[in-house]
Amino acid sequence: MPFVNLEETTIHYEEAGSGSLAYLFCPGLGGDGSGFVDHFDFWAEHFQRVLTWDYRGAGQSSQAAKYNLPLFAKDLNAMMDALGIEKAVLHGVSWGGVVVQQFALDYVERCAAIVLDSTSSEVNVAASENWYNRGEVARLGSAAQVGEFRPAFAGHTSSAQAAQQQGVQVKPEHLESYVASARAIAGLREHPFTPRLGQITCPALVVAGGQDATAGAGGSVILSRNLPNARLEIFQDAGHGVFRHKRDEFRELVLEFCREHGVL
Repeated sequence: MPFVNLEETTIHYEEAGSGSLAYLFCPGLGGDGSGFVDHFDFWAEHFQRVLTWDYRGAGQSSQAAKYNLPLFAKDLNAMMDALGIEKAVLHGVSWGGVVVQQFALDYVERCAAIVLDSTSSEVNVAASENWYNRGEVARLGSAAQVGEFRPAFAGHTSSAQAAQQQGVQVKPEHLESYVASARAIAGLREHPFTPRLGQITCPALVVAGGQDATAGAGGSVILSRNLPNARLEIFQDAGHGVFRHKRDEFRELVLEFCREHGVL
């Protein structure tokens, strides 16, 4: 299995192809890169290299002493260095989109383009409480679920509803990473990326699902209005994670966008 040994952690990744330009996938909260491997064949037809990876403390990557959003972005940068990747089209879904925003703020010169799928640069009070509570349910179990957390927007699946419907099962070795990630999303209430998005000058494709009960489409609208080189596409009948719900349409859109901006 491919691993990159970094200073503070060991990162697991999967890849196809070779070259200095990559299509690089960043998974959502509680996920790892394994689910994107099934998409490799398509993207490898168009990009020199396709990668997916596991964050520190998630998937098959090792645990670390610290977990925070800048460190996740730092790991990604160090992994690209180690693998000889100069630039990438970075596709982040949900929490992965938050990581991509942090990476683009810190290392915009390495972004050929970014694809922000079902994500946001800020959250409201209710959403912040819900994201924080998701981490607490994972950490403490059902005892952390006190009362009914109000929905963050119309149609939203609150943390209370999510816990009742599916529960939160996180492996012990992944718990610290998961909780830190949930708290980082919650932290977008008091420390939003929105005022800083003007620094992200690379092409940005923002996609959202009109039926997204996890993140909603409002955050994508905010992203598109504040990123200086953005295009917004809302798929009205898609849910959370457009790349899954509208696979073919999403793929065509990304390729068109990349050609339009000279990436392909």
